Formats: sequence, structure tokens, C-alpha cells
Amino acid sequence: MPSKLLAAFFIAWALLATPAMARSSVPIVNHENVSVPSSEDKVPTAAEVRQAILAAAEAKGWVIAPQPDGKLLATLKVRNKHAIVVEISYAADQYSLTYKESINMNYAERDGEQLIHPNYNKWTQGLIDAIHTEILNL
Repeated sequence: MPSKLLAAFFIAWALLATPAMARSSVPIVNHENVSVPSSEDKVPTAAEVRQAILAAAEAKGWVIAPQPDGKLLATLKVRNKHAIVVEISYAADQYSLTYKESINMNYAERDGEQLIHPNYNKWTQGLIDAIHTEILNL
């Protein structure tokens, strides 16, 4: 009998503890009009910014799909369980990275604010950092 009671306790604990252990959603950070880094020696062209975005995305495991309007859709799949899609617009002097959609990332809208799992912001910031590195290495 004690083993059944113990088993029931662990099942109840697992059901109640799982939501408590899940990470809370955070506001989505869209990166609007991010300045393209440049040096006195080199100011990149729009084509070079595009190439830097493509190289950075590939290095970070993102898949890029060019869009007819000249923008890029970048998709990151993690462990075949999570996916995020961002839209990237770019020019010679700036670029923007904005949320488009996600799968299994706890996306919600509350009081007009878009919320998502905190890893979304971490992964998009990693892409931004990689883009800056690629641009500075032109």
C-alpha cells in the first residue's frame, strides 16, 4: 500500500510541478532600424548587408527564404520541437528583424502585448550579433 501512495504522490507532484517549472513568457523584442556597423574605411552596400545576413543566418542554423518584396524570412528550428520565423528587411545603413510566427513557443497576446518564451529573444539576439560580426568582417 505505501508504494501505491508514493506513486500517487509522485504523479500528483509531476502534474502540478510541470507548469511551475515552465519559463514565463516575456515580451517579444523586435529589432527595428538597427544601424549597420561600419568603419571609416568601409561602408557596406545593401548587397553586402544582405550577404552578411545570409552568412550569419547560415552560421547560426537559420534557414533563409527570399521574398518577392526583397525582404527575407528567416526560420530557426530547434530539436524539431520549436520553430520561430522572423522577417528581415535591410538597406545599406540599417536593417530590421521582426516576429512573424512561431511553433511551440508559448506565443500569446495579452493587453496588446506580444509574449513568447524567453529563448526567442535570446535566439534573435544571437542572430543580430552574428550579423554585426559578418558586417564588420567585410
